[in-house]
Amino acid sequence: MEVNDARIQQGSETQKTLRREARKLFTRKGYSGANTNELVERASVTKGALYHHFANKKELYQAVVEDAEQELVEKLEAAGAGKKAWERLHAMCRAYLESCRDPAFARMLVLEAPVVLGWKTWCNLEQKYEVAAFARCLSECGTLSEPADTLAQVILGALTTGARVIATDPDPEKARAEVERTIDRLLAGLRSTA
Repeated sequence: MEVNDARIQQGSETQKTLRREARKLFTRKGYSGANTNELVERASVTKGALYHHFANKKELYQAVVEDAEQELVEKLEAAGAGKKAWERLHAMCRAYLESCRDPAFARMLVLEAPVVLGWKTWCNLEQKYEVAAFARCLSECGTLSEPADTLAQVILGALTTGARVIATDPDPEKARAEVERTIDRLLAGLRSTA
């Protein structure tokens, strides 16, 4: 029994190490620039260990993206904690835009994930994490004309487009300020009709 528990623990640690090192590699080199030889060397594991945990590089990338999605939602919810619903929504949107300054977020979640994972898989991940977080907040904003889930998807669409603007602009700080003002105006308009 103890041997089996130790193997499970070792497997879990190997998978965490692979995800952590893959994230660093994907952040630095992008999906296409990252190779599995470098990854297994950095993680101090064999290729067999890599392919025991992940069928291929794309599956590993999806796992890393999903980790980043979970971390992003934790940041969004922490930013809005303790605030009333509309203020929480504003804080969550600002936290999303602030996350655009993180190269891992910008490269993986904004620029590459839709291409590497495909539109449907990427949308499903956004639905599972960000849309769900925004919908929970919107459901507490009082009487809305549209369903919270629909509004959450539209708000996230605006944020994702804004994130691409920030990530690709030569002056990301200026772009972030412009996008933030635009998002604030969208939310003010939404609130005025609630």
